[in-house]
Parts: sequence; C-alpha cells; structure tokens
Amino acid sequence: MKIKGSCFTVGRIEEKDIDTVFEVYRQCEDFLALGPVPYASRQMVLDDMKLSVEHGGVYCGIFVGQEMVGIVDFVPNGFEGDPSIAFLSLLMLSRSHRRKGIGKAVTEAVEAEIRRDGSVTSIQAGVQVNNEPAIAFWQKMGYQIVGGPDLLPDTTIVFRLRKDIR
Repeated sequence: MKIKGSCFTVGRIEEKDIDTVFEVYRQCEDFLALGPVPYASRQMVLDDMKLSVEHGGVYCGIFVGQEMVGIVDFVPNGFEGDPSIAFLSLLMLSRSHRRKGIGKAVTEAVEAEIRRDGSVTSIQAGVQVNNEPAIAFWQKMGYQIVGGPDLLPDTTIVFRLRKDIR
C-alpha cells in the first residue's frame, strides 16, 4: 500500500527497515519522553510493529523524497472487532519535519484511505494527557475527546478521541 500526497509518500515498512525506523524513533525521543519509556530502542520498534500486526494495523513510514521522516500506524477497519471503527495508533514526525503541515496532510490522506471502506463510520485515536500540543492538533483535525483519562497497560495515560466520518 502506498498513499501519495503532494509533499510526502506513506508506505508500509517491514522488519528489514528497522535501522531506518529506529533512527526516526531516536529523533522523536522528546515525544517518547512523555510516556513510560523515554528512549528509543530497536526492541521498541519491533514491539510496535508486532502490536500493529496483532491489531490488524498498517505500520508505515512517512517519506519526503527518499528520506523517512516519520511513522504512521493505523487500523483501517475492524478496530476491537467493530467493522465500523478505524483507529489511528501512531503519528510521529522527526523534529525537523514538524510544524510544516506534513502531519496534517498525512492525517488527511490516511483518513481518505480509511473512507474508501464504506463500512467505516468513525476513526478513533488515543492521545497522552500530558501532550498538550498533540491534543490541540487532534482537536484541530476534528477529533473530539470522548473518554478518559484511561490508564493503559504500559502505564501511559490517554484521552480517547473520535472523529465521525459518515
């Protein structure tokens, strides 16, 4: 699967890409520092990839030209067994590519991909309660806080978000 935007491409990545993905995670340690594990590791990347597969996710790199600048992970439908719900699991951009409209454009492109499945009526997400810039971003993108704060198994505390798309 590939999603093309005017300034980026989103494409599936695999375990063989771990070194490149790990470097993106290292560039996002300011984000990781908000959670229970503040430093990136190759094992963290592998665990995230495995968790994506277990939940029916699509784990992708965000590319500007040939450079991987971020990660987006989403469940296109069937989240928690409900075919009408999609889930955005992760959107992470390296510091040097933030605040340039890439996150917004990638989110809109992923939402458009999700909309192609006519049975999906809403997209859910989680955002850490201590990540105020991310909360503002998601609300600007049309997501509403519908629950939480919830304590996740990894000790992260999140608000649950939802955007109705039909």
